[in-house]
Amino acid sequence: MNSLENLRSKQVKQGDPLSATLFSIAMDSILKKMEFRGNISTRLSQCTAYADDILITAGTTQAMIDTFIKLKNESLKYGLTVNAHKTKYLKCSRRQDQLKPTNIENKEIEQVKSFKYLGSTANIDSSIEEEIKEIIALGNKAFFANKKIFQTSSYLKGKTEIILLSN
Repeated sequence: MNSLENLRSKQVKQGDPLSATLFSIAMDSILKKMEFRGNISTRLSQCTAYADDILITAGTTQAMIDTFIKLKNESLKYGLTVNAHKTKYLKCSRRQDQLKPTNIENKEIEQVKSFKYLGSTANIDSSIEEEIKEIIALGNKAFFANKKIFQTSSYLKGKTEIILLSN
């Protein structure tokens, strides 16, 4: 039995310190087997993964479906499954089509107007206005939460005050 089969035969509970490492090793192997070389300008689809958040970028709906199925099948070889309830898709287009789910292997995948991936918001018309408004609101919230510190120089001394006020 090779070491990978040995890993597959043992179950690690969610939350176990080892589970994140094993998951990362498995995902790295899965994505390498899917052979994504180049970038989205030279390929029909691309996968981006951070921990268990996986983003499939595709030029066509069919390329997205094919990539999703390939990812799902490769993941199954490692005992990993895709949660269909958490799976969503976003179609960026100049046309304002109605949102409609797509069907992949008899599972309905919901279409959304926007989603947040690693802190960045992607939306249906590829605009960034909402994200900019959110960043400004977060900055204002942080400023007003710490307003007393900024107004009372006795809290801040020397270099700290200069660094905070110059940023």
